[in-house]
Amino acid sequence: MNLKTIEYFLVTAEEENVTKAAERLYISQQALSAHIKRLEEEYGVAFFDRKPVFRLTEAGRRMVFYGKQLLKTEEEMKADFSDIEIHSRATLRVGISRLRSGAFFPHIWELYRTSHPNISIELVDGNSRELSEYLSVGKVDLYIGIDTPVVPIWKAEYLYVECCICLFRRSLLQQYYPEKWRTMLQEMEKSGVSLQEMTRMPFIGMRDNNRLRKTVDKSLPRDIKLTYILESNQQDLICRMAADGYGVGLVSPAAFYRFTEETTDRELSDLCAYPLDDTVEKNRCELVYRSDWRVPRYVQDFIEDTHKAFSIYEEKMHFHVDA
Repeated sequence: MNLKTIEYFLVTAEEENVTKAAERLYISQQALSAHIKRLEEEYGVAFFDRKPVFRLTEAGRRMVFYGKQLLKTEEEMKADFSDIEIHSRATLRVGISRLRSGAFFPHIWELYRTSHPNISIELVDGNSRELSEYLSVGKVDLYIGIDTPVVPIWKAEYLYVECCICLFRRSLLQQYYPEKWRTMLQEMEKSGVSLQEMTRMPFIGMRDNNRLRKTVDKSLPRDIKLTYILESNQQDLICRMAADGYGVGLVSPAAFYRFTEETTDRELSDLCAYPLDDTVEKNRCELVYRSDWRVPRYVQDFIEDTHKAFSIYEEKMHFHVDA
């Protein structure tokens, strides 16, 4: 019996559709069908009725129960073996987007690597939807993402609030609102940025197919339009252009955090950075893993170090303006 085949069977049982299951597993339908056929031949029963509709048989429903138990036992065995000695070797597969890995992973690595030199980490890139799929089929052990689906056997731990950050030079605000720029800054300090109050200014933001851009556009009344002088999905470029005074940048907090890590205090001294106000949707960024998994000690330590790294982020991300 091949445990990978058991995993494939469970996904197929959940979908009750070979095409959808194959898409989730990133294998061909022919390969998936071959796995299912071998499993049925091994036990001498049919796990699925093929006609008139594709669905589980009674044997298939029992196999779902036993298959889940087998995979759970195998995970517990791995966890036990990995904890036998401090010098054990293992690979931890972490799902994370490229943007967040660039912004946050160096700090996690710095905290974790010293005490776990024998643990290899494999970063798996993807958006939150893709990473959820990877966790469900065992391609990652845990992931960091937003809009986490509610799954009974998953545990989601809060890391930070994902909100759009507004960047601009104070001198640029003075140029476009000479009569009230001080009052505007005071209001931003208290309540965040109201985009409706900044429509005179030129904007630099994500392209209109981006999730962050869609969130911003959705928050604006239909009669309010921002003037975009540059649109790009390169958030580091948006940060740089805003810092150079070309316009108002709209970026994610992860992008701005990475920018501050790579920029001198002198360059940041005249740069205003505030979250958008409560009219714009905010999301929770969470660390997600399976609650039915016996978490090995080295994974528990990684989770703790991840929380420490994000605590450092929250301490540093005090939005500011040089008075």
